[in-house]
Amino acid sequence: MNWKKIDQRLLITVLLCAVGTFILSIIRIQAEATTSVLGDVKPYASLQDVGIFVSVMALGSPWGIIAPVFGMVLGDIVTGSKNFILGNIIIGSLMALFVLAFAAKCDNWKKSFVVAGMTEAIMLGLFLVYDLVIIREFAVVGITALLQLLQGVVCAVLGAVVLRYMPVMRPEHMLQIRRPID
Repeated sequence: MNWKKIDQRLLITVLLCAVGTFILSIIRIQAEATTSVLGDVKPYASLQDVGIFVSVMALGSPWGIIAPVFGMVLGDIVTGSKNFILGNIIIGSLMALFVLAFAAKCDNWKKSFVVAGMTEAIMLGLFLVYDLVIIREFAVVGITALLQLLQGVVCAVLGAVVLRYMPVMRPEHMLQIRRPID
């Protein structure tokens, strides 16, 4: 690999997005819960999903997926929420792919809120299934679901603002939706 050909601005942007998402993921509301199988489970609500919106708008594909997911996973490792690492890898990547597909089309508030809301709905639905499969105790899943609902509402509003006001920095790296000609 030729290190002289690396785009330094892209590298710095990737690092800033990863570190920014990490910071957003460690600033959290965290609850203590204990299960009989897993022991301590640390469900939380944070602003880490906003890092996905910003990273996708700034980086496009593939770095707009990799950087925020890395920051989210690092935040889970640092704060001891080990049960959510796999979920953040899978669900965070799917959320970033959804934003990659539709972010360039957000030219008004309605579209911005729809895309941000659907992105957070993806997070809520998939994390509910993930929590039921991994945690398996309804009391703890209920606490987790309430915190994720809080996170989803706040991040949907902030994500809509990001989608509306932040321009796509690398439009050639956004996903294109192709529809058949009727």
